[in-house]
Formats: sequence, structure tokens, C-alpha cells
Amino acid sequence: MANPAQSSGASNHWMDDDVDLYDQKRQSVFASLLSVMTGHAAEIVDAFYLKLAVLPKSKAILEALSPDELEHLKAKQRDTLLTMASPDLSAHAHREMALRVGRVHAIIGLDREELVRSRIILATEIRRSVDPVQHNEALSLLARRLTRDLAFQTEAYQQIQASRQQVLMALTNVAWEAETYTDLIGLTVNLLGRHEEVAGCSVGRPDSQGVFRFESASGGAIRAYVAHVEAGSEQQITTDAMQPQGQGPAGRAWRSGEVHRVVDIATDPSMEPWRERAAMAGFRSSIAIPLRQPGKPAKAILSLYSAYPGGYSSEDQSAFIAMLQSLLGLAIDRIENSEGHTRTVPYTQRQRWTELLHSEALVMYYQPLLDIRTGEVTKIEVLARLRDGDRVLSPAVFFPVMSSNDFFHLYVSGLNQALAQRNAWLRDDLDLAVAINLPPAALSDLRYFTATQQALAQHGCAPHVLTLEVLETDDLPANSDVLQALNRFKALGVILAEDDLGSGHSSLNRLRQLPFDWIKIDRNITNLADQDANSVLRFIYQLTRLGHSLGKSVVVEGIEHVDLLDAIGILGADAVQGYAIAEPMPAAQLTNWLATRPRTADTSAGHPRKGAFVKLAQLLIWEERLHLVSEDPLALTRLADIGNTPSASNVGGAVWEAPLASACQVCPFSTFFSDMDSIFPAGFGDESVKRAFVHTAINEGPRSEAYLAAREAIVEAILAASA
Repeated sequence: MANPAQSSGASNHWMDDDVDLYDQKRQSVFASLLSVMTGHAAEIVDAFYLKLAVLPKSKAILEALSPDELEHLKAKQRDTLLTMASPDLSAHAHREMALRVGRVHAIIGLDREELVRSRIILATEIRRSVDPVQHNEALSLLARRLTRDLAFQTEAYQQIQASRQQVLMALTNVAWEAETYTDLIGLTVNLLGRHEEVAGCSVGRPDSQGVFRFESASGGAIRAYVAHVEAGSEQQITTDAMQPQGQGPAGRAWRSGEVHRVVDIATDPSMEPWRERAAMAGFRSSIAIPLRQPGKPAKAILSLYSAYPGGYSSEDQSAFIAMLQSLLGLAIDRIENSEGHTRTVPYTQRQRWTELLHSEALVMYYQPLLDIRTGEVTKIEVLARLRDGDRVLSPAVFFPVMSSNDFFHLYVSGLNQALAQRNAWLRDDLDLAVAINLPPAALSDLRYFTATQQALAQHGCAPHVLTLEVLETDDLPANSDVLQALNRFKALGVILAEDDLGSGHSSLNRLRQLPFDWIKIDRNITNLADQDANSVLRFIYQLTRLGHSLGKSVVVEGIEHVDLLDAIGILGADAVQGYAIAEPMPAAQLTNWLATRPRTADTSAGHPRKGAFVKLAQLLIWEERLHLVSEDPLALTRLADIGNTPSASNVGGAVWEAPLASACQVCPFSTFFSDMDSIFPAGFGDESVKRAFVHTAINEGPRSEAYLAAREAIVEAILAASA
């Protein structure tokens, strides 16, 4: 990525000082030397490599080479040596050759210190093979060319190092700004794939079966290599240490959390399953970098492939690798803290779904919201689906492969489909508002606002028929920028809803400050699978009261039990959504459903409400009154007097202890006891349980252990009666 012209001033200075090295007057001198060296080139190079193999870094590289590779390397060195002694060598050609060789030396990981020592070794071996007396002038000129050659190669090292720094600077921005895991890995491999040291780059993770899946790739022939490795079980990388496919660098790096290098793919036994295909791709060494934070397990593996041996093992390369590991490990942690751990999706599958996303395979499904008071459907939520052959994929499947630009495309396409469908319903005399998800990124990306404006104008829709549901995440702080963005949408006249209240990201401060019209209680709160119904209803009630106290309407989503609908109506929510009403469906199916939908859940006012969930909801309302009374000593004393008198009297239609000839049958406290009686299951005859419950509630308070125990008995009785 560095520009060679950056050092042109220094190189021109060298050329001015040593112009005589390439002067035609020196041709005869170099011609004589070249004649002698041609006969001794093999001898010089063999001796040179014998001594080079003593240097630590050079030794590691040379020992990893196959005999054929070593012979090829020696042949290239002989050609370079004879070119250096050629009378036809120009200053420009010399510089270009030296820069090219220097870049190769930098890429294979030859340290600069050993590069300098290698020049000394080479010069010494030349003087051993060439008569210094007969060719003194020529050897002196050649020594000066070797010095210049070293300077040019050092310049190449600097260019490569500058390129590394540019890559790290760009990746630092990516690490902090990437919004999704897909963005992060896509931008990372594209940056690294353009770096001169990298012939191919990939990022991947094991799937649930322990099979390593490439998720993004860039550079050279990497895509063909990835496709081949993914294609068959004999090549598929695994995390299983007992399998040959688990002994490669990626498998070892995943298990150990440490960087693993392959200095030469041609000779490393662990690369046997992939050697042939790697050679076809032009890969000669590689490194597997576990992306993780210190002390934590790997989250993904970044693999770099080189067109040269070496495995990125020099000090400069090792520092570069360490920075990559730290930056990207931090970035993955940051993203997972926001969006959670994403499912591993193979690279080829990612490509396919991305292509489908930008085609007619992206369709919208529609799920009705039921007005809890009227029992009517007045709004429809729009939910994305992706058709892949015979399958219809939900967002949970394909969202993990989407980039930030993909999410924008999804929003624009979904909004336009939804508004067009609303107009179609209007032509059938169905006046339905629509709700669509607005990604948190939309609050910092003006494209979303502009697209919303344009879509409303294009389809001639009044803004108030559109609800934008903003998902609560940690990336949605209640700061002035977010407030300004939400107010911008609100100024359009659209309805704003806070999605998934109670999902774990919500903040009471956000709820108070941000201008939402609706709040949607998260489905995890309403899920009865892992929690008792009483706890679910308590959360719904308190969140509904909180929302109403802030002037917001409340939707309870994720309702899968029809029996919950009446209870939610008692607790005061405004609307419900979930499979208990209808699952998401195509537009045509929804039209038929609206015309023929069964009234299995008539939530309208006036219809009889029954069932265990209803009684639990009534208990919560009664307890709320009890808490209020318990805060008023006079009221509490009055209730205690009624409850503790010895004579029986009919109070509000129920038999309770009350003073004779008192006004208790008509005073406001009468309903406190009569409402209590309605909570018990029909036919419940254990008056002692009733009395113990009321007695502890009034005399010991709703927070006492005795009351909680009595309450538990009541709840068990209610649930048992409905079993």
C-alpha cells in the first residue's frame, strides 16, 4: 500500500552520487568480471547459502524449504548475482530489481540485521572466487553496487512497514466503527487482501459440529481455495485434535488460543490435507491468528496466506500480527456485547443469502396487532422473510450475514413493500396501519430518514399510519444526537415505538427521555415456558402501568396462549401481538384471515372473563389496592376493624365478619372484600384459607412472610382449579 515514489528523493540522490557505476565507460570492466563470475556463480551461491544457514532467521526458513524450492531459490540468486555484475545494468533497472527483491525478503520474514549480514557474506564469497588482483577495479565497483542494492532493499523494507502501519490505521477505524460482525470481517479481509504481504485472507469459526467454516475471504485465489476446503469431509477443517483435519494451523489456533504458523506448506506435515490445493492457489506459507481478548477463548480465526515461505515470522511481522489480534479481538467483543454472539454461516452460504437479499427473494410477512379493548385488528407489523428455494428464512437465520448496507437495503425494500400493500388493502376497504422495524443505526445514518420521507411521498401515505419500531440496544444511548434523530422522524408525523422493552438493554432514563408513542413489552417477559404465570403477569402489569404513567400506549408481544388475552386486558395493556392471535403470514393469506378469523379471543369490553390467568390478574389488581391501603393508617385500621369483628354480616354479597347495624354493606370498603371473593376459583369452599389470606393481608401487611405463604396457597388453588 505504500507508494515507492515516497522515497524517490533519496533514490535520486543515490543515483547522482553513483552514476559512474552504470557508465558505458565501465562496461568493459564489468564484462570481464561477468565472464569470470559466470563460471563461478554456482560455487559462490552454494557457499553463500551454507553460511546463510547459520543465521537464526535464515536457518529457520531454509530448513523448511523442500529440495526443489531450495534449488529454485539458488537459481534465482545466481541470476540476480550475474545481473548485478552485468555491464548492461542501468541505475533504474538496478533499483527496480533491488526493490522487488527487498520486498520479497521483507515478506518472507528475513530480518534487516540478517539482510545486512547476508550482503557481507555474499561479498566475501565473491572475493574468494574472483582474483582480487586481476579484477580489483571491477570488484570495487561491484561492492558499491552491492551497497546500493542493500540501500534499495532497505527502502523496500520501509515501504512494506509503512504499508503495515496504513493497514493498522484503517483497521483501527473498522474495529471501532463496524456495526455488525459481517461488516467487521468483510472490511477486514478486504483491507488485508490488498496488502502486498497477503496473497489471501479469510476469517472463520467452527460451527456447532466443530467443523471450521470460512465466513469471509479476499485476495488472489482464496475463494477457490475456500470452496474446495468446504466441499468435502476430507478437506474440511475441524477442531478435533484426533483428526488430521484438526492438526492444521486453524484447528490448533482455535484450541490453544495461540498463533500458529506454517513456514512452508510444501514441507509441513500438518498441511497434508490441503497441500495440493494450496499450491494451486499459489499459497506457500500461512498463519492462523485466534481473535480474542487476553485471557479469553478465541472468537474467530483470521488466516493469512503468503505467496512466499516464512509464515510472517519476522519481528516486524510478529508485531503486526499482535496488533491485528488485539484490534480485531476487541472489535468482536464490542460487537457481541451489542448484538450478541452470531451464528456461524459458511462463506458460500453468506454469498448466496446476500445475493437473495438484493433480489425478489426478499419478501414481507405480516402479523396483526389486536386492540385489547375492541378486539379489532387495526395495525399490522411487517416482518422480513427470505425465500431460498423451498425454504422461507426468518431474520434470525439471515440477519447474521448482513452488513450495514444490507440492513439499509432491507429497510427501504420492506418499507416500500409495506406501504404498497397498505394501499392495496385500502382498495379492499381495509384501513390498516403498518409497523416496521427501524434499526438503531438509522439514528446516525440520514439515509434512513430520507428513504422514509421518499417512501411516504411515493405511496401517498399519511405519516400517522406508519409506526417505526426502534429496537432497544446498548448502542442507543439517551443522548442529544439520538433525541434529535428521533424528533426528526417524529416531525414527519410517524408513530414511534420502543421495541422489546425489558429485553435487557432498556433504561428507565431512555424511556423517560426519548419521544416514543408506544412501548412493546419484550416476548421474553411474556414467555410462559421458563417462568410461572404469576411472575409473567406481574411484569406485564408493572410495565404497563409504567408506560401509561409516561403517557405511552403499551403492546404486549409474544403472546402464545389464548388464555392470557383476557388477563392482559384486565391488566390494562392497549394491544397484543403473537401466535395466540396469528402467526406472520403473506399479504394474501392475511387478507383471508381478516375476513374469516375466529373470535376465539374476544377481548372486547363486556364479554365474560374467566380462567386461571384472569383470576391471577384480578389478584394483582386487588393487591395493588391492598398496597395503597396499607400506606394509609386510618384506612388500614378501618379494614382491620371490619375483618376482626365477631358477628357475621353480608358484606357486598359475601359473608365476612362486620359490625352489626353498621354501614359496611354500603361503604367503599365493602368492595374490597367482595372483589376479593371473585378471585377464588368457582366452588372453592375452604373458608379458612380465604380468612387466613385476608387476615394476614390486613393485619400483617402484604410484605410479611405470613402473607406471602397465604398468597402462595391461593395461587396454587387457582392453578389447581384450572388444571
